[in-house]
Amino acid sequence: MAISLALNLRGQIADIDNLTPRQLKKFAVNAERAGDVFTAIFFYEKYREYFAHNNKVNYQLANLHLHVRNYHDALKLYEEVLKGGDDKYPMARFYYAQMLKSTGNYDEAIVEFNKFRKNYKEEKDSRDLSRIIRNEIEGCDSAKKIISNPLNINIGYMNESVNSPHIELSPIPLDANTFIYGSLRVDSLVYFTSENIDTEIPVRQFYVARKQGMDWMGGELMGAPINLPGVETGNGVLSRDGKRFYFSRSVKNWQGKVISSIYRSTKIEGVWSEPEKLPQVINDPNYTTTQPALGRTAQSDREIVFFVSDRPGGRGGLDIWYSVWNSDKDAYSKPRNLGSKINTFGDEITPYYDIPTRTLYFSSTGLPGIGGFDVFSAFGERKDWTRIKNIGYPVNSSFDDLYFTVSREGGDGFFVSNRPDSLNPATCCDDIFYYSWNDYVRITVTGIIYPFEKDRFGRKRDLSGFDFMNPDASVEPMKNAIIALYMLDKELNDYVFMDRYVTSENGRFYFNLQPNEEYEFRMEGFQYFDEKNFMSTQFFNFSDTIEMPPIWINVLTDKPIVLENVYYDFNSADLSQKAKSVLDTTLLVLLKEAPEFIIEIGSHTDSIGEAKYNLELSQQRAENVVQYLISKGIPTQRLVAKGYGATKPVAPNFMADGSDNPVGREKNRRTEFRIVGTLGGSDDEEEFIYD
Repeated sequence: MAISLALNLRGQIADIDNLTPRQLKKFAVNAERAGDVFTAIFFYEKYREYFAHNNKVNYQLANLHLHVRNYHDALKLYEEVLKGGDDKYPMARFYYAQMLKSTGNYDEAIVEFNKFRKNYKEEKDSRDLSRIIRNEIEGCDSAKKIISNPLNINIGYMNESVNSPHIELSPIPLDANTFIYGSLRVDSLVYFTSENIDTEIPVRQFYVARKQGMDWMGGELMGAPINLPGVETGNGVLSRDGKRFYFSRSVKNWQGKVISSIYRSTKIEGVWSEPEKLPQVINDPNYTTTQPALGRTAQSDREIVFFVSDRPGGRGGLDIWYSVWNSDKDAYSKPRNLGSKINTFGDEITPYYDIPTRTLYFSSTGLPGIGGFDVFSAFGERKDWTRIKNIGYPVNSSFDDLYFTVSREGGDGFFVSNRPDSLNPATCCDDIFYYSWNDYVRITVTGIIYPFEKDRFGRKRDLSGFDFMNPDASVEPMKNAIIALYMLDKELNDYVFMDRYVTSENGRFYFNLQPNEEYEFRMEGFQYFDEKNFMSTQFFNFSDTIEMPPIWINVLTDKPIVLENVYYDFNSADLSQKAKSVLDTTLLVLLKEAPEFIIEIGSHTDSIGEAKYNLELSQQRAENVVQYLISKGIPTQRLVAKGYGATKPVAPNFMADGSDNPVGREKNRRTEFRIVGTLGGSDDEEEFIYD
């Protein structure tokens, strides 16, 4: 099973032919109790030579072959049990049907599943088995359709420098020419008995593979401090910025159960730090926690750590969970289950999250598939998932397919499978495979953003003869502006966040898009109105770079904007009906269209009167505007009242000769607004645990 890092080795025992049946059985039973299944199989196979038609022996050995996923041998042995009568071993037919499915005999598997369902009478688990059988039959039915519509993809088997005689796991793409993977590098196969129990047992470690020409060369041991001598190590993932490496280490607890825990190492000045075990909120000491994968939250852009665990609160044996990392305080949120759309009554393992496409890849036995573990994909984040589907054949096979990953370039990657190959005909051990899409389409969109000096409050410029398509050099593009990309989720009928980009010095942005999708571009920041641009890739079936026309954005700064015609009578704070009408058609419209804005209402007086009185009068005027907006449904927390008195005149209160200037004083008795920020929104509804 890919979840485990438990060690299973096999090899030669010099005088096995001289052992008695009793001795063979003793060695087999002891090995099985110790968890060394391969050694147990080795001795049971020899023991069976003396008892070839013993149903008990055949059933025991079949179960061991199933455990190590040697499906062909398990199939033959379960068939022998059925020929000898399955009264004592009613589950033999169920496993036989599973082995038929796992070797691609779908029609026969359906027949045997139905026979088992008809005859199995154990009430205590028949309901759960009935659900499993429905899922298995559905998988058999869909398998033929999936296989008849293969993906346009190339698959290659890694050579012996990467794939050893034992299990390989967790290929981690670093760049186009390098990946890291877990492996047990042993030149020969050795069985362990009481005679050589003190022999140092090899452990899985991380290795590096590098591309040389068209081939990959592996076997290069990853340096310290990730690998630890004598400790099972694997299942790694690198953060997108390359600064954090998460991985698993496994040890047996006091009960003999293998417990995996996740560790994190940080790259500091080019050197990996000593790995630290993640806090107990993640690593429950009583349950396994392994196979980390990394994503990012949509709005707050925090790191999500996905992982696999058998902890309580799950929906099956092994489930995928997640926790959000608060980098400012180095704290992880309380883990949450991904939910019933992903996790099932079966096992869900080996998650991988592709951040650019916001796609989760994972393997499952609880969703209808064409084999044991099939690879599935889902679009979304945390507990919100849509577009869940079997990714198809030949990535998925009748065998177990795991650890699907995507390269940074997007058109290729790796996965792990125990399918037989010309270099490795056995199905007991997982090997790494390389894939590349023949029809991969890379669409890049780019454009330049310009500020549009016009707003809804009277600021306009003369645009006669202005060339929006070819602005002259006097118009500076918007640098350091944030533009966000959203994609239409057709299942939700809503646009969901994909990515964001900070424009360069020349105001340019770049996004990678997928074919046959609908996109929306939004500006982020309080200074912009709800600016949106749309684009479709519906008819793009080829790779291309799309140059968008210049994007012009209405921009508001934090400078005050006068609300025209919202004036006050001399020595009065009351709002006139005319002033209310102006507010209804200007500021109230803005506040409703941009519900995140926080607005300061600034009120001013002329210079007649004492300074203290004018300050109090202006404060009352500002508060009256605020109260009016609140009466129209604007939340209190979005409004700030500020009286400035006569401290900020915009026109002379007196003429140059000292006489009164009634026009100037009227302008000074004004009301302004300015955007002072946005509501502190965050998409994190997580409970962070601080150790």
